[in-house]
Amino acid sequence: MACKKCLFFLFLFIIAGRLVFGASETQEKALWTLWSLQTNNPAQHEAIVAACQQMQETSPANPLFPVVQGLAAWHSLHLGKTNEVFVFLDAMASAAPTTPTAVATSTTVATSTTVATSTAVATSTAAAGAEMGRRWLTRLDREKVRGALAVYYRNAIEYPINLQPLKKTMQGEKNAPLPLADRWGAPWQYQLTTFKVIKGTRGQRYLLQSKTLGESSDLAKALERPYAGHILFQPVSMTISGNGTQNVVFQTPGDRPEKILLSEGGQAAGVTLTYIGAQILILCDGDHWRVVLKPTK
Repeated sequence: MACKKCLFFLFLFIIAGRLVFGASETQEKALWTLWSLQTNNPAQHEAIVAACQQMQETSPANPLFPVVQGLAAWHSLHLGKTNEVFVFLDAMASAAPTTPTAVATSTTVATSTTVATSTAVATSTAAAGAEMGRRWLTRLDREKVRGALAVYYRNAIEYPINLQPLKKTMQGEKNAPLPLADRWGAPWQYQLTTFKVIKGTRGQRYLLQSKTLGESSDLAKALERPYAGHILFQPVSMTISGNGTQNVVFQTPGDRPEKILLSEGGQAAGVTLTYIGAQILILCDGDHWRVVLKPTK
């Protein structure tokens, strides 16, 4: 009898742990339904934003909500609803510390399998969402600086040597200070450039980048990328390590596919496995999410 009670309490403990540390199967199903709408109708921006908002209302404590916020922000950007975008992204960026909670390492072994493991606490979906929020907020902040540079140019007929003149004369929306650093606190990388054909001109072109984002700092170019178009790993099977950690075997695309083994928080080729659930897996490349079904074997 005592043994049965122990098993019963163990069952309750497992269920409670699932609710605290992971999403319920109902929440996973809801996210999968939303993701199916995203993959089947990627241009239906208003419908997807509405579905995201409905999911937030029905399941506000869903630990997978950073995925919902990321989708809502991306589609709202395409609709030009900047105010709503800032609400979604600010919530994402404030959900986890700036410092990542995990560092993933990769090792190629003789079986052509790449193993990626976490050296600290596994990177959570919230931490990945916070980084995603900072990336898109940085691009939006860059647009504010570009706008201020355009105003400066109209008055001076040239761009400034550095951004200090903007600090003295320009303000952002609602008299807020112009963002002269990216969302990681690093100053913008700004310099004047010249035309390749027209020689002798000065102050007519500039380069403005985030130290972290580099060439992917431009908002318009980032929005041109197909959603999750760079997250191409395909889940093949599941394995359990000696300490009970779940691992997913992924296969890379191409003529010479490789096998990659990722635990939750592991990273390979710029893609992080942020969540291993009962039914789904969540991957992130920094700018986009991808939700896939968990292998059954």
